[in-house]
Amino acid sequence: MKNTDVDKFISQLYRGALNVSLADFPTWALDLLRQVIPFDGAIWGTGHTSTKTFHTQITLDVSDDIFTNLLTYLPINPIFAQITERLGTAINMSDVIDDDNFYQSELYHKCFKPCDIERILSSINVDERSGIFTLLTLYRYDRAHLFTKAEQSLQSRLLYHLMSCFAYRQLSEISIDTKSVKAAESNQINALCDAKGIYHCVTPQFFAVLDEHMPQASHQTFPPDLLKNNDELIKGNLHFSVKAVGELFKISIRIIDQLDILTTREKEVIEGVCQGQTFKQIAKTLTLSPSTVSNHLYRIYIKLGINTRSELIELVQKKRE
Repeated sequence: MKNTDVDKFISQLYRGALNVSLADFPTWALDLLRQVIPFDGAIWGTGHTSTKTFHTQITLDVSDDIFTNLLTYLPINPIFAQITERLGTAINMSDVIDDDNFYQSELYHKCFKPCDIERILSSINVDERSGIFTLLTLYRYDRAHLFTKAEQSLQSRLLYHLMSCFAYRQLSEISIDTKSVKAAESNQINALCDAKGIYHCVTPQFFAVLDEHMPQASHQTFPPDLLKNNDELIKGNLHFSVKAVGELFKISIRIIDQLDILTTREKEVIEGVCQGQTFKQIAKTLTLSPSTVSNHLYRIYIKLGINTRSELIELVQKKRE
């Protein structure tokens, strides 16, 4: 493999990452990797050292059954000990067990053969800070097509870039560009976690806000029972929204302010007030009577603890700043 091909892969990986959705990133990156290390199928799985199981399971051109098979036959899989002892280093199954024994083994016949897998090149990486592990394994379906030492070395080298670029893509997913979003969105503080609630990436303010408003909250996991796609909930004075992003979940939190306690109709009345409209003009826009608008405004004053239009307008302007 030429160095120019490897350099091209690394360049395309980082330059193209932001043009690919986070959900599609692993399969896109694996397809890119296939251009420098030919393979027939691959898996990209993540989990946590505390659970020793997969929390995300991504396959490329290999049966989804492979993850179940791997966990079932883990106790008799000799490559597992090697990749956990040599983190970040790609291990070739043929270097762990000779072909004669491997192809006669229960491991091959029960775990790999049902998925047409003949050759295996596997590596694992563990983030010491979070405890999240990432398993990257490449497969070939032709027994005669062995993984070479050069390919083994190359996977070890490129694993760092794959993990680094994925972390970069995750951070970009939860970072807010205040110049291109609405004021309400810029107040959101985000994190990414998996289906078990394990945090994969957080913005710097995320834990600071949780510590202030939910001091009992864990810095390792978000409550898994709250992870429902497109769900919204309120805990104390924090508003949470959850959105599925591929195999992960994006959690957005914001601190509830005074205006959040108002009804939709009351907010519509406030919008008219801020535009300088009279009771009659607001009433016409909302198809209400002027007296009803007046009653809405009275309740708004009570809820917000204010007494005048100028106080109301000032409060709204401060939120929009």
